[in-house]
Amino acid sequence: MEWGLFVLAVLLVAALQFAVWRRLQSEDAGTPGESGVGDGARSGSGQPSSDDASSLLCPSCGAENDASYRFCRECVAQLHP
Repeated sequence: MEWGLFVLAVLLVAALQFAVWRRLQSEDAGTPGESGVGDGARSGSGQPSSDDASSLLCPSCGAENDASYRFCRECVAQLHP
């Protein structure tokens, strides 16, 4: 009986982790006007921001990256110079 409860708890945690992973992978996660993951400025252009000419904005997640980076430091998407 104790093992049954343990297995049930492990399955519940796995299901919750899967649900969170699916939410983070969905396209609507972090859209403007929504609190949570992905909030912040989104340019989508991949060009240097107006603040610093030595940085690029990731077209996928909007994170700032050094101009020398080929991949985003947050989401590992390829940056296009």
